[in-house]
Amino acid sequence: MLGRFGRDAGSVLGVEIASDSVRILELQRRRGRHEVAAWVVEPIRGALRGGGDTEVQAMALRQAWRRCGSRSRRVALAVPGSQVICKVGQLPAALAEPEREAHLLADAERLFPFPIDDLALDFQVLGISQQAPHMLDVLVGAARQSVLAPLLQPFEAAGLEVVAVEVDSLALRRLQATDSCRPLLQVEAASLTLHGWPDGPLPWRKAQRIEPGVGSAEFLAHLESLLEGDPPFEMTAGLMVGGGAATDACVRSLARHFGFPCERVCPQRVHAASLPDRCGAMVLPLGLALGGTQ
Repeated sequence: MLGRFGRDAGSVLGVEIASDSVRILELQRRRGRHEVAAWVVEPIRGALRGGGDTEVQAMALRQAWRRCGSRSRRVALAVPGSQVICKVGQLPAALAEPEREAHLLADAERLFPFPIDDLALDFQVLGISQQAPHMLDVLVGAARQSVLAPLLQPFEAAGLEVVAVEVDSLALRRLQATDSCRPLLQVEAASLTLHGWPDGPLPWRKAQRIEPGVGSAEFLAHLESLLEGDPPFEMTAGLMVGGGAATDACVRSLARHFGFPCERVCPQRVHAASLPDRCGAMVLPLGLALGGTQ
């Protein structure tokens, strides 16, 4: 099964395995607000760095979970939007919940270029279709089971239960106000990823690899390359910045260079005083954990 797509999966740990660290965050509701209950950034050192070996990643996950202090072993993780196809489709409004997935699966071969036996599919009802009141608009996502399976193995080896797999861009959308949505740049030690939401629920995503430790001029050149081709949204309204390498100096440099407002991600739905010092590194775990509290 792919994702939760906004469905309630109960309280979960948002978990990200980045190139340089494992990041875990748990939220709790208190007096009607979300607060951070537990979090950790566990560095990946030496042989662990960037490794795709299941046991190496499982070791890092076990260490991070012990340090985080949470009792929960239920986790949500994200897959890159580049590995998932998202489309807005329609379903008859009269269909009962169990019939909706069967209806989409019957149409899956036309919608998605995956063999049925390798298909992981999920959907979220968006509401009554404006074009056809007897139909529902639904956001449908599909990925290959063969792509998802290796991502789940380290968690199983670490004794953690994956209860939700989400698209990274959709999880990050939760960090912004409901009435406005600015592009979000993830800055990591070895990558830059720009997320946008120009077409309502459908995300837009573009990523670029960078060499760790690049200088400021080269970093800005990489970002200019990322912005080539005119992203399908307005950048001058401002850019939200997050990620493990999104320092205050980085954000100021971006604002000076491009001439539009840039600011670090500040989740609208989480009590600010409870946020960790390394909030920038926790943007994806935060988005995942917020999905578990809906």
